[in-house]
Amino acid sequence: MKKSVWKFLFFINYILLLFYMRCVLRQEPPAVNIYIPLLISTLMLIDITFIDSCNIRENSVVSLFCGLLALESWYLLLASREGRTERFLFAALSPVTCTLSIRFALMFLFQDSGYRFRRTVNVLLSVTCIGSLAGLALSGRIFAGLYGIQFLVGWSCFFILLICHRKRILFVLKSEWKCISCSLLVITIPFFFYWLAAKNIRNPASNFGIYLPMLLFFLSVHSIVFREHSSSPLSAVFSRKQSALILCCALLVIVLLTLTSKGGPEHLFVPVNALFAFIYLCNIILGQNFAQGKGNIIVESSYLAELRRLQHEELLKAEFADFLHDEVLQDLLSVKNMMTKSHRPDVQDLILETLDELNGHIREQMQDYHPVILKNLTAKENYQNLIEAVSQSFPQRTITVFFDCPDDLFLVEPWHIVVYRLLRELLTNVFKHSDGSRVRISLSQENNRIGLCVRDNGSAPCGCLTAADKTRHKGIASMAEQVQRINGSMVISDDVPQGVCVRITLPMKGDVSYQYFVS
Repeated sequence: MKKSVWKFLFFINYILLLFYMRCVLRQEPPAVNIYIPLLISTLMLIDITFIDSCNIRENSVVSLFCGLLALESWYLLLASREGRTERFLFAALSPVTCTLSIRFALMFLFQDSGYRFRRTVNVLLSVTCIGSLAGLALSGRIFAGLYGIQFLVGWSCFFILLICHRKRILFVLKSEWKCISCSLLVITIPFFFYWLAAKNIRNPASNFGIYLPMLLFFLSVHSIVFREHSSSPLSAVFSRKQSALILCCALLVIVLLTLTSKGGPEHLFVPVNALFAFIYLCNIILGQNFAQGKGNIIVESSYLAELRRLQHEELLKAEFADFLHDEVLQDLLSVKNMMTKSHRPDVQDLILETLDELNGHIREQMQDYHPVILKNLTAKENYQNLIEAVSQSFPQRTITVFFDCPDDLFLVEPWHIVVYRLLRELLTNVFKHSDGSRVRISLSQENNRIGLCVRDNGSAPCGCLTAADKTRHKGIASMAEQVQRINGSMVISDDVPQGVCVRITLPMKGDVSYQYFVS
């Protein structure tokens, strides 16, 4: 779903909640136990406007988090009501919220990448959720039984995945332990006071427990947003001080109007939410205008950032133009010149050879510009696809590739991209320059260190790589420079009994990975 659609859905949800809050507050007098649900729902809605406005990269985990906040705003308000319609909607939201909470936790822990049993778990979650909703239409007893089954199956699958991928999960938890620990404190202390103040609400502890797993990653989601972009589209029009001044003045006006109309404190919720709904709408419109180049007011920092981006794009265009001229155009002109003699068998063979080389060059350049890493596949499956693609780009060579990699290997961003490029470059070098018939590749990750080893059985010594002219053989030099830049090591040595062995070791830091996770 497009980002603009999500934003307008969140905005419509905000408006509907405003109407519902107004209906609740029209009671004379309003129930005392509605104040805390109104306050928490208001804070959740305000948080949605901030997070989604800052979600420039359209991160799916952040969008799902906002969706859960929206659902749970309804969930919390409906839990405090005793009407028949409210009870029905509350029951209908329970299985949906449970399923989405589990999916959100899995997306966060696995950084929305591939893992074993992903499809099976998604099918089980969807089937049990639909079953619970169908049971709600039949009877309350059937719904209770099916919802119990859904809850048991869903969380059993969740914990089974945690056990199967414990190394990966421990790595993420170790990287985010500060944010997760702070989230636990932030939600536990207010919940204690919530429980004391909401004793009259039906099952307050159980109502809270259904979204407790999501709130454990509350501060982590905010840290993801802050690491990428900590301001909204309105920041391109007003500075932080100006925005704070305007917001304070608007809140002051709302308070004064409420007091002069002799309304109680509970009547502040609707105008305050209406204010933030208006701010959210402004952010949506400004964000679309800036994305389409219609913004007339842009702060200097945004302009400079855009200028740097354009300069980077120009460099890429120049590099791509050189590739088209030096590789593609020259080969096409050669084929065109040979077409007049295409009836000769030797010329036909030469044309086919030229086209095969052109095909290999184009595939190589495509992979260099945009590596094909599919999120619905595991890391091992993606690297196996890479090996097959490189092998197919050299149809004239017959080299057997042995790939040793654990099935549960996980490499977080940006290291999986780095390893992907390194592996492609090393394997391409083997197909281009080695006279061997076999190559062995081993890839592992232990104790937060990535190990990549590529060995062939060619006759060339390692000195041909270490002593190569860097101006003519840029591949090895650029790899060594890139590895050194991220505090890794690259060792080239002779293999036993013959061939060349290239070993690369890289440190993988989880706290940095979430900076790239947002993209």
